[in-house]
Amino acid sequence: MKDRLNDAERIISEMEKENGLAKVEDLIKDNSIAFEHEGKKYRIHLLNLVEKEELDLFRRRKFGQLLKDPDILLEKDLIALYKERGEDIGEIDEQIKKLESENFGLQMKLGEAISKNDGEQIFQTYKEQIQALIVQVQVLKTQKILLLEFSLENNLLTYVAQIITYLSLDEDRGGNWIRMFKSLEDFQNHKDEELINKAAQYSMILQYI
Repeated sequence: MKDRLNDAERIISEMEKENGLAKVEDLIKDNSIAFEHEGKKYRIHLLNLVEKEELDLFRRRKFGQLLKDPDILLEKDLIALYKERGEDIGEIDEQIKKLESENFGLQMKLGEAISKNDGEQIFQTYKEQIQALIVQVQVLKTQKILLLEFSLENNLLTYVAQIITYLSLDEDRGGNWIRMFKSLEDFQNHKDEELINKAAQYSMILQYI
């Protein structure tokens, strides 16, 4: 879930830049995000109770399917297998914690330097060190994501994100918002990948903001 939240934070940052917004919250009106694509109006809305129940049904069915698949491992089993082969994901987590702790310490020092007005050179030095740590953390997190990409949990999260987009994407038909797809099969077979990708991004923002 943290990885998904990190993805959401990245997308939020990109959307703010793309739309020139001070805050991405400015996109959200009445628990939905409206947007245009190739001259047509669409929106992503927060799921209502009925749609949440539908999502839960899809999730439980998918979980059962994944659990029966002998080629898909639970995250904990995949981690154990990697460890047997000399790739300790626990060590990656420890490295991330250590770097994040160092980053926090540097930020505290930067704040102190700013309050004392220690000069631009000191500020710049701390900023460069903080940025270097951020890059290292992101590299490690990306490494972990790639190692666990095919875990059952990640497969389920990816599927759930797809279902949320399917359930929450509406199109404007004569001034009325109508769910765009009548079935998951229609959604999965839709040819306009650009529209689906844009809807998925907005869906992630709305769900996790």
